[in-house]
Amino acid sequence: MAQAERISQDAPTDRLLAFIEFLRGRDILISPADSLVAMEVAGLVGYNDRKLLKNGLGSALAKSKFEIEVFNEAFEQYFGAPSPDKAKSENSPSKADDNPSSQELGEQLSQAMQARPELAKSLSSELVDALQSGDEAAIAIAVETAAQQVDVSAIKLLTQRGQYIRKMLDALGEQALRDAAVELESTEPAAFEAVQALREQLRNKVRDRVDRAYMVHASGDAEDMLDEALSNMSLGNVDQHHRARLKRLLERMTRKLAARHGRVRKRVKRGQLAVPATLRKAMATDGVPFKPQWRKSIRRKPQILILCDVSGSVAAYAKFLLLFLHSLQDILPRTRSFAFSSNLGEVTETLRALPVEIAIERVNLKYGGATDYARAFEDFASLAMADINRVTTVIILGDARNNNTNPRLDLLAQIRSKCRQLIWLNPENQRSWGSGDSEMPGVIRNCDMAAECSTLKQLERVIDDLLVQLNS
Repeated sequence: MAQAERISQDAPTDRLLAFIEFLRGRDILISPADSLVAMEVAGLVGYNDRKLLKNGLGSALAKSKFEIEVFNEAFEQYFGAPSPDKAKSENSPSKADDNPSSQELGEQLSQAMQARPELAKSLSSELVDALQSGDEAAIAIAVETAAQQVDVSAIKLLTQRGQYIRKMLDALGEQALRDAAVELESTEPAAFEAVQALREQLRNKVRDRVDRAYMVHASGDAEDMLDEALSNMSLGNVDQHHRARLKRLLERMTRKLAARHGRVRKRVKRGQLAVPATLRKAMATDGVPFKPQWRKSIRRKPQILILCDVSGSVAAYAKFLLLFLHSLQDILPRTRSFAFSSNLGEVTETLRALPVEIAIERVNLKYGGATDYARAFEDFASLAMADINRVTTVIILGDARNNNTNPRLDLLAQIRSKCRQLIWLNPENQRSWGSGDSEMPGVIRNCDMAAECSTLKQLERVIDDLLVQLNS
């Protein structure tokens, strides 16, 4: 009895903590202090008034319009329909009509158990008594005890749902009800229906408990698994259905890089001692250098020039590269963007003036077509070669396939000779470099770095390394 009382008292708190974990899995930030406030609110308002509980927890855990919407949806999903007691108080006709038949079935089962002592012995348990009497508290305690015994919180996959339901039913002793149903099916139809009703009632309770455990412990893991899969999937293979999720992943990566690199404090260096200037200053103090003078050098701000091939084969990759880089404007230095297939043009102002996704669509329409690296490099040379200096990083995204024509790699070498570093990102698998009309062997010789970049994870790694270099 003491254990039952302890489980009964702990169950609401455990369920509230599980609900808080459920909310965290839906991108609601909840601190330990918020959790304590929520527990205090739940203790004050109680769990009987569902609407009051929802409003109280919402005021403690949801802090913005977005979080309120997520909270309301999550509350209904997690806590489900109103409690049986409330449902009874609403005088539902369907419930009222069901009660007499349930009572009759219970009486039939009782009569069968009286007539057959061996059946009464096999069905003699607190759980069966609770099911017959409708003791919701006792049933909930039994189900929660079984959940702890089978460790239902370890559920990770939806396919494990049936396994845990079966494990919990076995832990509850549902086998006795099954055996009784088999024995009564042909001899006592009414008693058989009563046993089946008890089995169904118990199965529903167990199914609800497993579903709740899956929502809290597995759905978040499943979301993480999907995010991980998308992060490592080639951007060209992501279907339209997952584009919104991919965009959220991109925003999350942006926030992470901003947090990592946005607060970098550069160490001030005074440089070398300026001896002539120091001696001149020291003349006023009889040659004692109280005020050393240092050689001054003007540090030019680094800039990034991005060239994106937006032809059909790499358009998806270019879109996410531009989206990613322009999401990092707060921590990136001066950035200029260029798009090309054959002719090349600067699209920096287009991307700044319009929402990025709309701007990128317009860029694809204007510059999409057959690839011609020679013409693109010639256009870039006339547009930006004069602006390249030793603090410029040039990033080119393309598959280096030039339809078996001269790509003018001499212009690429000229760009490299003027800039700080030249990075080439190729969305193709590295094993394909140099095959067919690929010019990657020549590209590699004229770049400081050439890397495969077809996934968000690879893109994040490249930009992370670049920011480390720029902040060093």
